[in-house]
Parts: sequence; C-alpha cells; structure tokens
Amino acid sequence: MLRERLRNWRKFTIMGASLGAVAVFFVAGILFWGGFNTVMEATNNMKFCSSACHEMSWVYEEYKDRPHYHNKSGVGATCSDCHVPDAWGPKMIRKIEASREVWHWMLGTINTKEKFEGKRLQLAENVWRSMLRTDSRECRNCHDWSAMDLEQQPARASREHARAFEQGQTCIECHQGIAHELPEAWDESEVWAARFEHDEPETDLAERGEPAMPLEAEELGEAVAAEGDIASTLAWDEVPVLDVTLFMPGQASIEWIQDGSEHGGGRAFSFGDRCIWCHAGEEADIGALATSAEKIETYDLGDKRGHIPMTVQTAFDDDYLYMRFQWEDAEHAPLPFVDGGMMDPENEIKLTVSFADDRVDMADRGGCWASCHHDSTYMPDAPDQEALEQSELAERLALMEGVTKYLSESRTEIEVRGRRGAARGGWDKLKEQEEIDELFGGGVYLDMARFKSGSERTESGYILEQRHFDESEAVVFSAGKEDGIWTAYMTRALRTGQQGDKPLSLDGKYNINFALHDDHASSRFHHVSWQHGLMFGAEEVDEEMVEINAMRIER
Repeated sequence: MLRERLRNWRKFTIMGASLGAVAVFFVAGILFWGGFNTVMEATNNMKFCSSACHEMSWVYEEYKDRPHYHNKSGVGATCSDCHVPDAWGPKMIRKIEASREVWHWMLGTINTKEKFEGKRLQLAENVWRSMLRTDSRECRNCHDWSAMDLEQQPARASREHARAFEQGQTCIECHQGIAHELPEAWDESEVWAARFEHDEPETDLAERGEPAMPLEAEELGEAVAAEGDIASTLAWDEVPVLDVTLFMPGQASIEWIQDGSEHGGGRAFSFGDRCIWCHAGEEADIGALATSAEKIETYDLGDKRGHIPMTVQTAFDDDYLYMRFQWEDAEHAPLPFVDGGMMDPENEIKLTVSFADDRVDMADRGGCWASCHHDSTYMPDAPDQEALEQSELAERLALMEGVTKYLSESRTEIEVRGRRGAARGGWDKLKEQEEIDELFGGGVYLDMARFKSGSERTESGYILEQRHFDESEAVVFSAGKEDGIWTAYMTRALRTGQQGDKPLSLDGKYNINFALHDDHASSRFHHVSWQHGLMFGAEEVDEEMVEINAMRIER
C-alpha cells in the first residue's frame, strides 16, 4: 500500500515537473535568491563603497566632513541611501547601469585623483539629472514634505522649504553640495543654467527697468540746520531699546552675496529675502569666520573682536530724528598688516548711519551692503594703483586711495560671478555723467552720516558713483566713553533741504544700517549691522519688514 502511494506521488507533477524536481528547484531558488540578495547588500554597504572601489576614496573623505555622515542626531545616510533606489525595480535598473562603472573601473578612467577631478563635473551632472528626473526620490526616503514641521525649523530653513513647496521644487535644486564638494564652476553647468535662468543676477543695468520707486525729483523741503546736540539732552528711559549685534563682514561683497556658488543664500536673496531674515542671531559666528580668516577674509586681523553687541534707541519729533547708541569698549588689538597696528590713529572710533529708500536696488534687502563691491579697496579684485592712475576715469572719480563704495546703478555692467577669471564688480564701467545726474536727481543714492571721535567732526554725504563726504550742519553727533561704555547720540533734521541728505517723511519706510570703525580701524575693516526697516510712530507695522518704529517724543 505504501509503495503504491509513493508510486502515485511520483506520478504527480507541477507544470510537468515531478515533486522532487520542484523541491530541488525550490531549494535552489532560495539559495540563489539568498546569494543574490547577499551580493546586493554587500555592494550597498559603506565598507564596499569606500574600500573596494579605489576611485571612491576621495569622495568618501569629503563625505566624512558632511552632515549625512556625522551630526548631532546620530542619524546618517550611507552611499546606497542616496545613490541606490529602495524599490526593487529601480534598484535592479541602477545595478544594471552600474555595470558601466565596472567597465570604466577596469579601464582606469578615473583611477587617479587628477583624472577624477577632470570628470567631477560630468559625474555630478549625471547624478543631478537623475535626481531631477526622479524628484529627488532617494532624499524623500528619509525627508518628507508632509512630515516637516516648518515652525520647528530655523527661520532660514523654514522660509526656503515653504517657498520650495509652493513652487514645486525638489531637494537637489538647493542642496547640490550636501554630501560632496561641488565641482569648479558647477553653477555654470547646463543642468542649472536652463533651470535657474530666472535667478541669474542682472548684469546689464540698463535693462533693469525703473527702480521700485519711480525716478522723480525728491521734495527736499526747506533747509533745516540742527539746533546743536539735542539728542544727548533727551530723556531716553522710556524709549524702546533694540539689541543689535555688529559684526566683521570680511570680504563678503554684494557680488559674493548674489553668487550662489559661494553664498548659499544667493538664490534666496535674488527672490527678495532680506539678509536679516536668514542670518539674525548668527552675527558672532560670521564675525568669527572673518577674524579667524576661515572664510570671507584673507587679511590677518590679529585679535580684533569679531562682533560688538550694541543697543539702539530711536525717537523723533516733527523736525528731527534722534538716535542713541551704546556699546562696550575693548582693549586695543593691533592689526598685523598695518605699521603701528592702527589704520586711523587720530580716531578711536567712527560711527556711521546710512539711509536709503527703495529707489536703491537691493537696499530693501541689504541696505548699505548694496554699495560694497568686490573691487573696492582691500577687496579681492581691487585694481592696482597703476591701473587706477592710467584709467580715464581718474578725472571723474577720486581714485587716489583706491575704489570707494559705489552703487551698481551707476555702472553699465557689473560682473557678479567672476567667470573665466574676470574681476568681480564694475568700478571701470561708469555711466555718463548725464545719467549719473539723472539718478541723483531721482533719489537713487545712499545717504550717510559719520562721526569721527578724534576731531569730534560730523560728516554727511552720499554714495552713488562714488562716496561723497562733507561737513554737515543738518546732522550732529556726539560721543563719549565712561566706565568702558561708549555712548553716542545723533540729531538729524528730517528734511535738511540738501541733495544727498535723504528727506525723511513721517509716513515713509526707510532702510537703515549702522557701521562702527572700532579701535582705530578704517576702510572696510569695520563692524556692520544688517539692514533694518525704519518707520516713525506707525500704528500698524509689518514686523517682517520693520525692526525700528521710532517713538514720538516731546521736548
């Protein structure tokens, strides 16, 4: 009976195969799949990527300095997390595509660092195109829009993520260098040139169109001279205090700010984001980058402090704007590149306040930073003295001590990215005087008032095609130091009646900045503030745009 049953079982087949054959195939399938999966996993781990393939040793070292390798949460991402899909189908396609990489490994296509660097842009473009095509699929295995709590994110990340979500962007459009060093001139790649064409900073200023405010003559009003140092006689106890941190800006020019390949916020700036939105609270860190020459600075600043906390109070009446500034003094820190360590021995401090309205391009985002260019004195692309002396512009510009601050509107062209070795800026692309006069008459200039402690002199002027300063009767400063604390006061007529002094209307909004040349500093070696919005006793204030709402006082 048992034999009979066994014979019957042997006759039983599945798709023409006996049960024994099926069992053998089943076991073989398990062994094959197990082996196949083992090989798949073995070629997906970090050890294989970083050691088995010599060509990846360089990018592995870069990756170890990136947040996907080491971070405060301890949650990292390995090579395969970013370069190999999770889903089985796309994963198999990627593994088949990898056979080409094995072939090039055998050929030694990138078996030296020099060869790899020569191919870095092409290799990066392959990854960028893939991630654009798949909507950054591998990023989204860990990062999901729907799971993001924007309110818990830092202000900069929250703002950019909200914009990206609204515009349907994908991760790789902003995070190109998140895991590896970016190739040289990566931002000129055709991958991004076509996609970010709308982001390209304008270089032909003649095509900018009209400024945000129309070019029309300003109502200067009747000339008003300040009645002396009124501000220091006022009662300031009830006037609101704004805490501001000034910092060393280094060589971060307006061109650098717009260049997304060097400044990650370049794209946000081009969309209209204000510097203060992203960088408020980072002033000390930015100053440290400059003083340590880790970034944005090439000069040795010795022991110069990188940031200075300052309090600012602002009040007004029908005729004047009043301001009070206080900050701590510090021990003298000689600048190593200056004989004697002091750039301006006569003046321990110089305090500058600048005003602009939205007629000045980028003033609503960066304020006076709009006048800081990459080819000004002590900046990386500053022209040498011979070039200045031989320039035809020497008859129109004061070039004896180098290129001063200027506005982009005064030039026919501004080089932002320094492509193909071009000097950034546009000091030698000056417009005709007739055009400069038209801009000035239409209010396109940056108003500045400066106090010098040594001579106790107040200067007032403006920046357009260059910096202009002269003594002023409409602006009065005073300053003194007591118990290690500097206190400075400014009294400024709202309407001075003079061109170059921005007429301030009580129902207007203005862009204001502060700069302090501390410890006998000069030129660009000052501490600066972000651009702040200024209004006068406004009942309704857009807190996103205005930080200073001056208080009306009676005297």
